[in-house]
Amino acid sequence: MIIRMFDTALDPEDVEKAKGLFRDQVQPAFEGFVGCHGIEMFLGLEPHSGGLVDVAAISRWGSMSDIEKAFDSEDYQNAMSELKKLFAQAPIVRHFESLDWR
Repeated sequence: MIIRMFDTALDPEDVEKAKGLFRDQVQPAFEGFVGCHGIEMFLGLEPHSGGLVDVAAISRWGSMSDIEKAFDSEDYQNAMSELKKLFAQAPIVRHFESLDWR
């Protein structure tokens, strides 16, 4: 399994709008992507420089090719178009392979 970690920052005034966009557009779109096993959004609790609010999203995928296909789709562009406008910083994206230690 591939874990995709995404983080950026938002203006505090945009947090409620971002929550709504995530709930109404982003999460449903990701749930429909082949190979996506879920996505969650997190808001930072500690103060951020410049008074911004840290935001992170973690999604789980079957493979890197699943991610590439989804992110090349029109559905992804439509789901993310309004949320991207709220980003106060360039996002940092990282991918990890999940290890089962059981």
